[in-house]
Amino acid sequence: MKKMSFASSPKSVKHLRGSRLIIASLLLIIPLSLFGNSGSSNLSTLTISLSPRYEIPLFESTNRFTEGLSAQFSLAYLPPIPLPLYVSLDLGYTYLPFTLTWANPLHTPTAGGGIGLDFRFLGRLAGNVYIKGGYYETIIKDLNGKLLYGGNPYIDAGGGLAFYLSPNLRIGIGASYRQFFGKPDDLFKGLGFYMGTSYRFPLSGSIEIEPTQRQASKLKITKIKMEQIFPVFFKYYDDHPIGKATIVNEEKGNINDITVSFFIKHYMDNPKTHRVKNTLKKGDSMELDIFALFNEKVLEITEGTKVSSKLTIRYNLKGETIEKNIINTVSLYNRNASIWDDDRRAAAFITARDPVILRLSKNLAGIIREEQNKVFGKNFMSLDAIHNALSEYGVTYVIDPKTPYREFHKKRQAIDFLQFPRQTLEYRAGDCDDLSILYAALLEALSINTALITVPGHIYIAVDLGLTPREARAIFYSTENLIIKNNTVWLPFEITMVQSPFIEAWREGAMEWNKYNSTGKARFYPVSEAWKIFEPVGLPGNLTDITLPLQEKIKSRLARDMKSITRAEIKNKAKELKERIAKSGSYKLINKLGVLYARYGLYKEAQEQFKRLLEKPRYRDIGLINLGNIRYKMSNFKDALKYYNLAKKSSPDNAKLLLNIAKINYKLGEFSSAQKLFEKARIISPEIAKHYRYLDQRTDTKERAASSQEEGNILWEE
Repeated sequence: MKKMSFASSPKSVKHLRGSRLIIASLLLIIPLSLFGNSGSSNLSTLTISLSPRYEIPLFESTNRFTEGLSAQFSLAYLPPIPLPLYVSLDLGYTYLPFTLTWANPLHTPTAGGGIGLDFRFLGRLAGNVYIKGGYYETIIKDLNGKLLYGGNPYIDAGGGLAFYLSPNLRIGIGASYRQFFGKPDDLFKGLGFYMGTSYRFPLSGSIEIEPTQRQASKLKITKIKMEQIFPVFFKYYDDHPIGKATIVNEEKGNINDITVSFFIKHYMDNPKTHRVKNTLKKGDSMELDIFALFNEKVLEITEGTKVSSKLTIRYNLKGETIEKNIINTVSLYNRNASIWDDDRRAAAFITARDPVILRLSKNLAGIIREEQNKVFGKNFMSLDAIHNALSEYGVTYVIDPKTPYREFHKKRQAIDFLQFPRQTLEYRAGDCDDLSILYAALLEALSINTALITVPGHIYIAVDLGLTPREARAIFYSTENLIIKNNTVWLPFEITMVQSPFIEAWREGAMEWNKYNSTGKARFYPVSEAWKIFEPVGLPGNLTDITLPLQEKIKSRLARDMKSITRAEIKNKAKELKERIAKSGSYKLINKLGVLYARYGLYKEAQEQFKRLLEKPRYRDIGLINLGNIRYKMSNFKDALKYYNLAKKSSPDNAKLLLNIAKINYKLGEFSSAQKLFEKARIISPEIAKHYRYLDQRTDTKERAASSQEEGNILWEE
């Protein structure tokens, strides 16, 4: 085979100018394409195209060739960018007969690529412009039947129109100018007309096409009723309707696939769409729920405002999607607004994660840890510390003259003004609902469960003491001032008495509960349960740092309360025991009285009773063990060990005694001795020993950690 005479050569100036003109024309079309509908900017596709062409020679090519045929196969990639620009790889074939009837036709395969713009407009119509180039190879037989071939670059530029039969399939027509370069003259210049088809595959995003004509909706909206919209409940509205719309189907047939979409600019990131599964028959009516997913910007509304909203109802009629749009004005209340149709709404204001609330509650937790008398438990002391801190800080109960809870609670739809905890701290005053929210937030920040109690005209709180009913009966003389629900013990607390002594606020809360609970007028709402419906929301913005009163003052008041409450609780118990001891002289009752004093931290009174036991040989070991226990509680481990060892001489198999000695050895770093004593105690009393597995160094680390909470507890001999 031989090379043809028009092998590779430089392009002429004339040809370069023509090519530049084509490129310039193409670039002018790019801005125009931006006005078309190119679809979503995140759409990416891969398109396969096949285009048969009719080739007409131009200029000097008419002297050489007659009309011919060609075909082109293309693979085009559209990246996910706003501009509808694609790149393509192309394979083609061209058949060109010579004007000389005796000459064999020219066969020309092509391979190349290029860029183009593919933009949609007027519904299903699309426009396409491109510029491509590559390399061609010619194949021809001479008169002797030998194959001659040669090659050179080519350029192809054109455009066309297409119609979408479906989101993936389309057909189209177009025209292009093509030039095969060569030497001494270009091989071919011509105009081609093509008609082809293409199929596209989505790589990302979704392919959508618009109908050629959109039918006007005949759906009739007869009524739109919007509920009161409160910013603080913006999470609630995601799955609870803010309104309803009544529609009537006046179309020519049944409609289905009904969706309701609601949108408010600025206060919603995207429309909230709700799908209705029902089919609405011709002439029937239906009530549709309207939902909204607001963003946190609604919490910036400090004064009520009116905004424009858009309600869109889409439906399917005989395979066509139709929509109805209604612009409506809605009112948004301020961020502190609420109503009392459901008392649990107050839970949305209990912001336990507010940075100010967290900081104050954690500081109070440190004060609680330092208090020696822990008989009532952490939760009880936390409530006492919070109460005293707020009292020292100067927080007071003030009835809001504009929105008093007593009056507004009766009017279930009246708009009330509730303060966030941080606001109440800033103002140092609040109504009963504001103070309930503040107390609950500070306690919940310490992982202490709270509840809202409502009685006629009033709201206050209850605190989970973290005790079982049995434990509560062992600590408190009477449980009539407590609330027992589902094996959980709660302390009712009157928050409006923030400037009164702790015990008075407790008694008042209990009195109100007992009064109205007996008549069925008291309501009890655990905050954790209320949060499942009305989630708490964070108050935007920052507040000047709030500083607690001097910690020493809070410590002093907490210690004073613990001592006062302790004496009040054991007063009647101790009185009963003393009367029985006076009558019987029972050493068992003397020991019981001593243990009662010791458990409440009254060690001086306890020691007096335990020392009396030393007079009786039968109770001498019990007295020694419990005297050692007092030394242990006072962290005097060496003296405690002396008492324990004296008792051990005559009671070597006492499991409680062995565990107490093991605990001291553990404290003093004698782990081996502690382990041996623990093993002996476990053989004697497995039930008692299982709570002190941390003493056994062979036990799994997790098990030791789980039982180490018993380290500070003492085993009293009763």
